[in-house]
Amino acid sequence: MTIFNKQQQVFVVGGQHLQNSLLAEFLGKQNVPATAVKLPEEAELGQLADCEQSLFLIDFNTVDINAIITYLMDADQRVDGDLLIGVFNVDLEDSLSRLAGLPMVNGGFLHDCPQEQLLKGVRAMFESELWLPRKVLQQYLMKSRGFNKTFARSEVTLTDREVEVLKVLATGAKNSEIAKTLSLSPHTIKTHIYNIFKKINASNRLQAVNWAQENL
Repeated sequence: MTIFNKQQQVFVVGGQHLQNSLLAEFLGKQNVPATAVKLPEEAELGQLADCEQSLFLIDFNTVDINAIITYLMDADQRVDGDLLIGVFNVDLEDSLSRLAGLPMVNGGFLHDCPQEQLLKGVRAMFESELWLPRKVLQQYLMKSRGFNKTFARSEVTLTDREVEVLKVLATGAKNSEIAKTLSLSPHTIKTHIYNIFKKINASNRLQAVNWAQENL
């Protein structure tokens, strides 16, 4: 049985309340606290602030993904804990590939994904891994490199501290682990990461890691 850290929680977000409640109940039986909500706003900032990692599992078919990302990006800057996004009930692999490039999205699950596979994905995202089918991940990487979205090293001026943060981030460390390594607060780490993303024109951690591997 998978054992989750008590500082981790899941919010299952979407309009299909019965389905989402059953999914939350399944996760709860696997020792990960989970709650079904219609919108992420139902998760109070106090709840998020008190938890090291909060994963929002978003029902692809019943909500506006972009609106939720916008809301959670704002909320993420106001709490020390890490906010993560996973998307389930996705109909096509092409849709998953597009989701992979969105900010804060750490994983995605097709509509026919078994519950046990979803549980593995939740565990992986809590370990700061990207959870996507290999084919989807390869397509996204090729597309991202083809468009050359990030800036070259010569075009970017990072501070010494931002370089330190990026080097630790590139090892796959969570924000809390980066903060501990550099003796900084989690909120300060988040601020550095947002600044790094803006400077190198990265939309997510995967692009930032790729940039670091090629430029540092």
